Amino acid sequence: MRIPSSVSATFYNAVGRTTGASTFTSAPMQASEAAPATSSGTPASTVVKFSDQALTMMRQRQVSEAQQATFKEVLQKAQTDQAQSDPKSFLRTLTADELSAVQSAHCLGQPIDVNSLNQEGAANLLVQPGAEQDLDNNGLTSVGAGNTFTFPPNNAPESFKAAWAQATEGRSFGDIPAQMILAAGLANLRPAPTTGNGTAISPDDPEWKNPYADPNYDYAAAVSNTMEGLKQDRSHNLISEAQFKHDMDFYEQLHKALG
Repeated sequence: MRIPSSVSATFYNAVGRTTGASTFTSAPMQASEAAPATSSGTPASTVVKFSDQALTMMRQRQVSEAQQATFKEVLQKAQTDQAQSDPKSFLRTLTADELSAVQSAHCLGQPIDVNSLNQEGAANLLVQPGAEQDLDNNGLTSVGAGNTFTFPPNNAPESFKAAWAQATEGRSFGDIPAQMILAAGLANLRPAPTTGNGTAISPDDPEWKNPYADPNYDYAAAVSNTMEGLKQDRSHNLISEAQFKHDMDFYEQLHKALG
């Protein structure tokens, strides 16, 4: 099925900020992974070191060295205080300068209002850029007050993540067909019969659905269904021959990579 631009725009507006698909092809490492336990059973603090991915992202976001240093201190304190158990309470202890550094590191457009954050949005402020997680498995990743979506999803099988990485290698985000990437958006559209357009369900709506929440979701079948949809679209002249060949070439590569 071809995704109209109006559908894409509606989904983007409902979700908030988005991220490139190829950025999240494997499970990222968090800044505060489990540390060795002490003799008392309490996790021992380890020294925080930025990953190459985090450093690259912060440079791209023009985060100053001073702010990077402050952000690292925040992550160190968060690890020592085991802040992930109550991230909002920890964030309330930070100074204005510390919150500003966190805001810059995560590329947030507005100052952090701790009281407005949900648990996931707060927790993801206390990890390195690129290490954010979809903790409630709703298909979106809250970072501060904003939402991002990642593809492949965090809970996707490693085999699919590897196949996706292989198929997308060397492609820009704009060169990757969007059918599978926007599946979560399509699953949360209320169709409007009179116009043919759709209204997006808000992520806060109880009816919001995550098609990838099922651990048994069949990614190989999804690829095959997408290819069949493209053939149907082409047979009804809903897409051009050039677009059909471009998209089919990608999904054939993905299908082959899945074995």
